[in-house]
Amino acid sequence: MSLKNWLEEYKYDEEAIYKGLMFDLSFYLKQFMLEKGINKKQLAEKMGVSPAYITKIFSGQNISLKTVAKILSALEVDAGIKIIDREKMNYKTAPNRDLFKLIKKEKENEGKIFSTAA
Repeated sequence: MSLKNWLEEYKYDEEAIYKGLMFDLSFYLKQFMLEKGINKKQLAEKMGVSPAYITKIFSGQNISLKTVAKILSALEVDAGIKIIDREKMNYKTAPNRDLFKLIKKEKENEGKIFSTAA
């Protein structure tokens, strides 16, 4: 199944939307951690939580907006939410889920973004 067909088939699927959001969140948080030279243990220390809790967050467990805010604060970054009409969206404009861009970014960072060692 092509990416275009997959996005069309699952664009209203609650679970696919949730997994996409979790993927986006994990991807960008790991990217900021790389840029700032912070590993999971250091992030845990800044947040006052255990490294195991950080691993749980990055593994796709339910995460509250409060926890997201705590992570953003520890990384000294900010975020916003953009809501998009899926009727007007296509596979080239899918928010942060353009796999080609993600793969390119992954290659540029020598495989460090998706690595769980971050």
